[in-house]
Amino acid sequence: MKRKGVIALIVLMLCVMLVACNQATKEISDTTQADIKALDVRFDENGVAFNLPEKWRALEGRNIDIYTALPEENVVGQIVISHILDETIDKANKINLEADKIPETDKAAIQKAVEELQQLLEEFKEMCRIVTIDKRIEKGNAQNELFAKYEVRDLIGEADNLEFYLLYNNKPDTDALTEISKKAHEEFLHEIKSFKGLIQVYKPITVTEKVSENKLVFKTKTLDSKEIDSSILKDSKLTMINIWATFCQPCIEEMPDLQSLYEEVKGDGVNIIGIVSDTPDEETEELAKKILSTKGVKYINIIPDESIINNVLRNISAVPTTLFVDSEGNIIGDLLVGAKSKEEYQQEIQDRLKSKGY
Repeated sequence: MKRKGVIALIVLMLCVMLVACNQATKEISDTTQADIKALDVRFDENGVAFNLPEKWRALEGRNIDIYTALPEENVVGQIVISHILDETIDKANKINLEADKIPETDKAAIQKAVEELQQLLEEFKEMCRIVTIDKRIEKGNAQNELFAKYEVRDLIGEADNLEFYLLYNNKPDTDALTEISKKAHEEFLHEIKSFKGLIQVYKPITVTEKVSENKLVFKTKTLDSKEIDSSILKDSKLTMINIWATFCQPCIEEMPDLQSLYEEVKGDGVNIIGIVSDTPDEETEELAKKILSTKGVKYINIIPDESIINNVLRNISAVPTTLFVDSEGNIIGDLLVGAKSKEEYQQEIQDRLKSKGY
């Protein structure tokens, strides 16, 4: 799901508490089961695809937010669906309008706007979550604490040693809501029981499995409007490709580490390139430039072309996602989902160089 501008920080600011932001795709790959091809949304890494109830579908992208949480112990996947109230969106829009007037150089004012948007997270109303449990891993505190929060824990299917549960509460949390918002939230929650029948589960498909079938080939432009193509890969033994989005706070927060890493490794035949996944789009490109400038990023960032969109972006469901390619564009090793520390990236680079005999 693409989101634009500073308003995106509230729509997906939940990512601040994670290390990755969901960008669910609405196209099912050929490798998935035939009976899920017509479904609206898929999370192949979780093994979950579903249609949205009509009321939710009509407001997806505005009042409905969907994101994934990171694995913990035997809870190997979580998809959280929340209701964003109209008044929350109105507040975010107001902050967004004011933020658009802030000069790029006023970092303190930009940070204040981000913090104000972040505070609106408390107004998100979670409706339900789909949880994937790996039966091969001993049950721990993560599952116990999670299941204790919900009255209803419906087993909706099993696949490949995995159990899939729909978790929700019957009683809506409507404290401090206006009468209009209270009614809207209750109506949204009423759809959960029908939602259960719209979910399909299957054996998860890893990002690496989906993306590694193709070489990384592109012919596009940088954010600075310079022509660039995949021949640039030939200049390096290894290129680290960091896929990010303007709505993804973990992506933005790791940029100073990536820039520092770039300065250290470029002399060793290793390059770093960013792909701004929520472009091409003029408004988003301007926001991306502002973000990169604020974070002091000097390594190349590119706008995805059709090849990148079709062969890479359609096959990933979260940002940041990082992949590594050799000089011919072959993907080396597993893709990394989520923000990592500089030291973790350094180790990943060394492991891949070693695997290529460097």
